[in-house]
Amino acid sequence: MSETIAFIGLGNMGTPIAKNLIASGYTVKLYNRSPEKVKGLVALGGHSASTIGEAVKSADIVITMLSDDHAVNAVSEEILPALKRGSIHLSMSTIKADTSKQLAEKHEARGAVYLASPVMGRPPAAEARQLFILLSGDAAAKEKVKPVLSAISQRTFDFGDAPYTSHTVKLMMNFMIFTIVELLSEVMLMAEKSGIDKNILLDTMLNTIYGAPVVKIYGPLIIKEEDNPNGFGTQLANKDLRLAQETASEVGAQLPLAEVVRTHFEAIIAAGGGKKDLPMLVSYLREQSEEVVK
Repeated sequence: MSETIAFIGLGNMGTPIAKNLIASGYTVKLYNRSPEKVKGLVALGGHSASTIGEAVKSADIVITMLSDDHAVNAVSEEILPALKRGSIHLSMSTIKADTSKQLAEKHEARGAVYLASPVMGRPPAAEARQLFILLSGDAAAKEKVKPVLSAISQRTFDFGDAPYTSHTVKLMMNFMIFTIVELLSEVMLMAEKSGIDKNILLDTMLNTIYGAPVVKIYGPLIIKEEDNPNGFGTQLANKDLRLAQETASEVGAQLPLAEVVRTHFEAIIAAGGGKKDLPMLVSYLREQSEEVVK
């Protein structure tokens, strides 16, 4: 592959994505705030950069996978001065539209292009190249990055030319995931207390009223109550939910269910469970129900 890619942010999602780009033959320059996360990828053929500027200066495509708006803004302040003209920044983080609008303008001023490209899928999907990409921004730039996105995903959904739309879509999609996890957790707890086999119940759901992919993924995890350290931490989920609420308010929409779920997330976080994976919500609901019985 002729393109050089700078990859910044090697967390639970960034690491497998970068690994697949290296395996696909791209020259990938890696930067992470914690350098030890870079070592394993260097062993696979990646190239370590000591600074963000070093990673970006010769890159045709820059990919960022960061935790929040603050991190994206901070890193972008180091990316922008080093960008070469004509380069493309694929922003895969979950952030607000306002942040992406501002970044798109700053990139344009540098002769570069900002594309919103958040992803749908958990780390196992990233490892298996089975992510979904939510893409928006300049049409010509989107065409150029198609091979890169094909190397890490199963499908890309194009949400038009505005370089921020797909970030809003990502917030809406995550809001739906959180409410489904809440719903499944409540139903599975009710089944447990009613003496109903939860696996049979899930099988019934999937084959009658509720066969959505998110149910297929999270249903078994909720039943097993597996706290995966590489999963979707409650604190990060709560951040996304807050951003969804703020975005809805700004456009004059309401998300009443978001407040219910967020109350539960914040209680889990307050009890020290900010890193607990989403399926552990059922444990919190069980504890709450037992308190009511007492």
